Amino acid sequence: MQKEVLYRKWRPKSLTEILGQEEIIKLLINSITHKRLSQSYVFSGPSGTGKTSTARAFAKSVNCENYDTLKLDISNCTCTSCSSINDYSSNALIELDAASSIRQVEDLTEVMLKKINFLSGLNKFKVYILDEVHMLSRHSFNALLKTLEEPPDHLIIILVTTDPQKIPQTILSRCQIVEFKSIDESNISAKLVKIAQNEKLILTTKDARIIASHANGSLRNAENLLEKCILKQNNNKIDENLIRFTLGIITDDIPVEILNYLHSKDLNSALLLLNEEINKGSSFSSIMNGFRKTCLKLIHYKYGLETKKSEINKMASILDITTIKKISEIINTKDIINIENFRLNLEIMIIELFELFQIPSNENTNSISQKKNIDQIENDDIKISANQKNSIQSKSKPMPSKNISQHPQSDLMKFIQAFENKNWYWKMKAIKSYKVNENLLNLYFTHKSQIEMLKVEINNPENIKLARSATKSIWGKELLLNLKLTNNNEETNDKSNKNDEALFLSEASKYGKLISLKEIENES
Repeated sequence: MQKEVLYRKWRPKSLTEILGQEEIIKLLINSITHKRLSQSYVFSGPSGTGKTSTARAFAKSVNCENYDTLKLDISNCTCTSCSSINDYSSNALIELDAASSIRQVEDLTEVMLKKINFLSGLNKFKVYILDEVHMLSRHSFNALLKTLEEPPDHLIIILVTTDPQKIPQTILSRCQIVEFKSIDESNISAKLVKIAQNEKLILTTKDARIIASHANGSLRNAENLLEKCILKQNNNKIDENLIRFTLGIITDDIPVEILNYLHSKDLNSALLLLNEEINKGSSFSSIMNGFRKTCLKLIHYKYGLETKKSEINKMASILDITTIKKISEIINTKDIINIENFRLNLEIMIIELFELFQIPSNENTNSISQKKNIDQIENDDIKISANQKNSIQSKSKPMPSKNISQHPQSDLMKFIQAFENKNWYWKMKAIKSYKVNENLLNLYFTHKSQIEMLKVEINNPENIKLARSATKSIWGKELLLNLKLTNNNEETNDKSNKNDEALFLSEASKYGKLISLKEIENES
């Protein structure tokens, strides 16, 4: 015999077992106790929050033969009505799916309206549950409206929907609206722990919270995620490592670490960390949820809603609320993507966040302090005569042949983005830094393998033309590319290798392609 899936196996059997909807349950119980039942309800709210389960439990309560005796505790009632509802064979409870079985008015008439007056003597009410009712056609809504206007005394209709906006107002005005809310993570995690215990599994509350945090307030989602983990376990233990591996969930510190890299202007490390998490199996939704949670925590720390010391607290102290808002806006633009290109979309998001951190904030106190220092210098310069200033400038001005220009980091991003239509575009992101020296664009990499991979792609006439065009638009002239390994003192390295750079410039035209210094050295 095939085992039931968890969400059906552990579906609530009475109103008191419904999770996280206390006010709704109180309303329904009072309506039964005081015999003030409405004949039509609309149960609306997010998926997986217990709407259909509540409708079934409500139908069971109003028809229970022992309800007056058992009152609220009917979960284990074995009367004929309760038993038939539990095993889905009751004539008093009819469940219909508006998304499939009764989309047309003819179906609604045949399945529902023709049987509406028939009631078994064992039952007090005939309850119809119309799931996904917002999917009904206009004709079906009109047929339903006729029944709602003059319902039989024994009839209760419960319309279940995740999108009440699509239900005509003429229908809504004849129903009692019951709005379900997303379920709190603590309630979901407690339920998961209880299910695990009943399934003879070990699941701590802490680990259950990880699953609950990725269920989006839906108990059904959480139960399905737990079931995935159960299928992967081999020792009756569901721990954090198993959960994260099975569900592709990143740790909370990964988005914070990536943002720290970006704030430190280390784009390469941020992209490497992102790709490492993707290669581990972290899903797109998990990564995006991680960044959204991080933004929320940043706001909480910013306004003192959270005081626990952590790495995110440090970041909140150096970011202003405007920047946090812009981070959130960038993240939310990547909500809908082609799943086949999710890596590309994530990397573009990281680049956009990186560019955001290059823009000085008006609220940054350091910027204000720097401005004060500049103003002070300008005031001091007034005391220096024009001749003195010219003398100082002439002495301090370096010779053109020795000049090494350090351009804004955003220029590098513009250069990299010139290759965004190439399938090897991601290899360009390994560039750690750059410098312009006369007619050379020196691109620095952390690892030799990064250089080797890029040389294969970039050394062809089409890409050479593209590179030269990009350098001309960004830096005002066509530059030759020089791929180099970085070290702790790049400027010293440039000076020590100036003879090599001169050799590169003289030999590049002969080779007719973009080559590294290493190639020249090997051939000589």
